[in-house]
Amino acid sequence: MRSDAAALSGAGGQSAVQATGGISVDRLSKTYERIVGRELSRTAALADVGFDVAPQEFVSVIGPSGCGKSTVMKIIAGLLAASSGDVRVSGASVTGPGTDRACVFQSPGLMPWKNAVDNVALALEFAGISRAERRRRAAEYVELVGLGEFKQHYPGELSGGMQQRLGIARALAIEPVVLLMDEPFGALDALSRTRMQDELLRIWEQRKKTVLFITHSIDEAVVLSDRVLVMGNGTIAAEVEIDLPRPRSRHELLQDPKTLDLMRRLEDLLDATRGGDA
Repeated sequence: MRSDAAALSGAGGQSAVQATGGISVDRLSKTYERIVGRELSRTAALADVGFDVAPQEFVSVIGPSGCGKSTVMKIIAGLLAASSGDVRVSGASVTGPGTDRACVFQSPGLMPWKNAVDNVALALEFAGISRAERRRRAAEYVELVGLGEFKQHYPGELSGGMQQRLGIARALAIEPVVLLMDEPFGALDALSRTRMQDELLRIWEQRKKTVLFITHSIDEAVVLSDRVLVMGNGTIAAEVEIDLPRPRSRHELLQDPKTLDLMRRLEDLLDATRGGDA
């Protein structure tokens, strides 16, 4: 299943998904193999998955646990090899990790002995950025996520939401064209989660990265996204355009009947992937 938006032509006849920041996933399959006793056991995680993401588009993926959402993201990140199929970012085949893509996971994975700026600078050091540039860029992105007053604080002195903001700053600081987010707010309390959604909306409006966002939350997907992909049993089961105006406010959107209609539609599609079971 492919987006009409992602198929639009860009400058010079170049398709959108070949332009900088475009993602193309074509006939992607993944089978895990393991030895059980004397037998080879195979588990199909993905089967013929295909979709496109246009540059600067925000696409969420929802689906029940075990449907293959994280597997897709790890393959796009270059952290996992596909069994078959092709993944391209900015028109180039993905063969491993690269600085054109950055990941944000549920746990920010911060170094407890480094302060906020140094945690961000560490990612830049691994990327081969010069000392002066990484200090400048780390301070800039800590400011961007609203932690300017906490530059010298250590992770243990920051709340869960602040730690996750720092994780986002670290990912953005390498200045990727694609941001891959795997349930980044899943471990936060309800209040922190809603605040982080507003923070992410603000940051995305300023930097306009291509975002692929995995979540179990229907309202989160609707509030953040231009489009939502519904996964089930290792395939893309449905695709829903989120035709809501930007810039967005979570509080205002959740009072809009159109938002509620989209949430109900996604809930019905998600139920269908489970066969109607609770």
